[in-house]
Amino acid sequence: MRRYLTALLLASVLLLGGCVAHTQGSGYPVYFPDQAEDGVQALKAENRTLDADTETVEELLLALLSGPESETLNRVIPASVSLRGWTLQNGLLTVDLSGSYGTLSGIDLTLADYSIVLTLTQLEEVEAVMITVEGQVLPYRDHQRLTPEDIRSSILQDETLENAE
Repeated sequence: MRRYLTALLLASVLLLGGCVAHTQGSGYPVYFPDQAEDGVQALKAENRTLDADTETVEELLLALLSGPESETLNRVIPASVSLRGWTLQNGLLTVDLSGSYGTLSGIDLTLADYSIVLTLTQLEEVEAVMITVEGQVLPYRDHQRLTPEDIRSSILQDETLENAE
């Protein structure tokens, strides 16, 4: 199991290197898990064009919650999860989701968190993301402020532990 998690996280980091910053008219990458033939999931981007008259943060969040359009990608955030609200202050985007998000655990929670973080931190004004459920932080997280660098760091730690075993 640990080997699969390491492979998943490594694949996610490799995809980070291929992230394309938003350019006018090109749309935004929205990240969803992709089931590989070997059973290991990695995050892949699906390009979404957003309505120019709407708030980008909210549109990206709603795109994540609506799930992928491609049949080759998987929904990781349950359909029952809804956006309760969000705030952006000093580069920290706080996203408040409904209670169903709190039922996620293990690799599903990791994939959901990473999908949200990778999708939203592509925005110039978003440096980090904090995810709350019904206004409360998830108490079992070792830290609440998530960045793409945390994802890379997590993968490197898991790989080091795997090599030590």
